[in-house]
Amino acid sequence: MMTYKFLTRPLDDGAYEPEGIYLSAPIAGECRAIQFWGDNSEHYRQFHYHGVPLKGHNGIDFRISPNTYVLAVDPGRITEIGEERGGIGHYIKIEHRWGESLYGHIDTILIDAGQHVKRGDQIAMVGDSEILAQSIAREAHSTYLHFGIRIKPFNRFDGWGGFTDPLPYLNPATLILPIESTFDDEAMVTPHSMVREQATTRRP
Repeated sequence: MMTYKFLTRPLDDGAYEPEGIYLSAPIAGECRAIQFWGDNSEHYRQFHYHGVPLKGHNGIDFRISPNTYVLAVDPGRITEIGEERGGIGHYIKIEHRWGESLYGHIDTILIDAGQHVKRGDQIAMVGDSEILAQSIAREAHSTYLHFGIRIKPFNRFDGWGGFTDPLPYLNPATLILPIESTFDDEAMVTPHSMVREQATTRRP
């Protein structure tokens, strides 16, 4: 069983999870969470990972501003750059010594597959102002980043696609979280769609 050492130790921006050190923020600037792990379970259970219905939202969504840079949360290697049309759109996966991180709904890719990146490197951009201007009228553009992590060993058949709640692994000093008493429902993202699983579907 994993122990969350970071709950009882001083903040340390230079260490790694899951050994008890925080990952860096996945976006530059304001890091405002708008959809959390496990949210909207009724919506997400209609989608499947390898035949298993999802138990809820399997990551965290962060509201973004135009031309926001996406950052590598830890050193690693770019293992996949792909697109899930009708789902998380363009995405990037990075392999780390502890598992992998996933960044979805991105616009501009700034790295190449196989490239090694450092913690905090710019890997993509979300909220590209030109794309936003072209597509906002038909609601084809996302105004948030989907972020997920898998920690070794992971099981893609667990109802979460092998993903783990990223929140305990992120430095709370870098996050803006809603306060329940003052929370504005309109600030939350509408649960994003996912591709309906078929025999040929390849989940990131």
